[in-house]
Amino acid sequence: MKTLLLVCSFVFASFSLSAQEGVAVDQIIGHWDLKDIPKAVGKEVVIVDSVYDGRAFENHTLLNVGGKYPGQIISVFIAKKDYKNFSDDILKLYLHKKISVSGKLSIFNEKAQIVVTDPKQINSHLNYKKKVLNVIF
Repeated sequence: MKTLLLVCSFVFASFSLSAQEGVAVDQIIGHWDLKDIPKAVGKEVVIVDSVYDGRAFENHTLLNVGGKYPGQIISVFIAKKDYKNFSDDILKLYLHKKISVSGKLSIFNEKAQIVVTDPKQINSHLNYKKKVLNVIF
């Protein structure tokens, strides 16, 4: 199974912290495996990986990060009411791109998810090679 690595470089740590005011470097936790994701439920996280697939439903859109459904690492949930915040179709913006997504980690139907309400939570201009999960207290 894939492994998530924390803090792949000082540059990434600086990048992720600059968007989150008041977070000290010592608040970022070490290496995390996928089996450890449930330990981060309820915490603010930043995950970096590719959007392998996604689907637009009547009331929401799901982006599957880290693998195709049903083997995704995490799903990004965007409600229909928040579509107005995005500049274009969500699937068109992020499908098959490497992204970082930030938000509170939750579990829905036994799968990890992050609810996104603002496009600032997603960065698709990445060239990182490692999969990263930052957990911030």
